[in-house]
Amino acid sequence: MFTLNLKKSAAACVLLTTLIGSAAHADAAPISVPSAEIVSAIEQTLTTQAQELMASTQRELALSLQTQLAETLYDVDRQLNLSTPSQAESVKPEEYSVKK
Repeated sequence: MFTLNLKKSAAACVLLTTLIGSAAHADAAPISVPSAEIVSAIEQTLTTQAQELMASTQRELALSLQTQLAETLYDVDRQLNLSTPSQAESVKPEEYSVKK
């Protein structure tokens, strides 16, 4: 999921850069008013989509890191519980003494 969002955001950035670059190099052929409005609308839409993708990617990354941290803490806690005997499993001093 994270990779898919990353690919989408990269594609949106490339398309946005291409549109801005083509608009900047169009000095030889002036842009008519309707086409300028269309380009502006497309740029605005791409910018909005890129921002949404970045926000979604940040959320997914944060959730992924939280999940990994929780799993690591669980594993560490489990290992500590396995290596430290509980009260029920520990040997009591009376068990070593000789009964008369």
